[in-house]
Amino acid sequence: MAKTFTVPSDPEASKLLAQLRDTSLPPAVVRRVTRDLTASLTKHVLSLPAPPSSPTANDSEQVAVIVVLRSGLAMVDPVMDFFPDDADTVIYHLGMFREKVSLQPVEYYNKLPPKNPRIKHAYVLDPLVATGGTATAVIGILKDWGVEKITLFSLLGSRTGLEAVANVWPEGTEVFAGGVDDGLDDKGYVKPGVGDIGDRLFGTALS
Repeated sequence: MAKTFTVPSDPEASKLLAQLRDTSLPPAVVRRVTRDLTASLTKHVLSLPAPPSSPTANDSEQVAVIVVLRSGLAMVDPVMDFFPDDADTVIYHLGMFREKVSLQPVEYYNKLPPKNPRIKHAYVLDPLVATGGTATAVIGILKDWGVEKITLFSLLGSRTGLEAVANVWPEGTEVFAGGVDDGLDDKGYVKPGVGDIGDRLFGTALS
């Protein structure tokens, strides 16, 4: 049986996602809406049933937050604000981009250190899951790194992409999305989606 992904029922998050779909928003507003949407959803993500490696279950364990560059940067502060001040967390970054023709993920930045044996659970922040290729690659990297549990947190994904990611390592991965769209366009973007969220966050589509 295919592993499923989790989508919350949250009216405030739905309202914010609808705002984010407006591609006429300037970058400053896109960043604000993304922060607010992440904050609205984080309470659901961190309240999912979790293994003993959850942030509150065992003080001897350390939780890794993995930021997928570059768009995942917009999600960091709202997620970290949800953890208590004394939570034992670390933040690492993985740089991935999708090659425009093949749509295959390319890793360009990886500074994961030798894994601390206290790290068993990793939260991955990646706003969009389109084909699922990038998220699948990140899961493979973290599985090889040695984590026992991965929670992928996205704001929006395509149904096929989310299903693909949920099934790449079903016994070790929980996939969470704030919303689901059914389609992909011919460039591999979520349809109707929110456009290129990285360009929209940082204004690079305007340059």
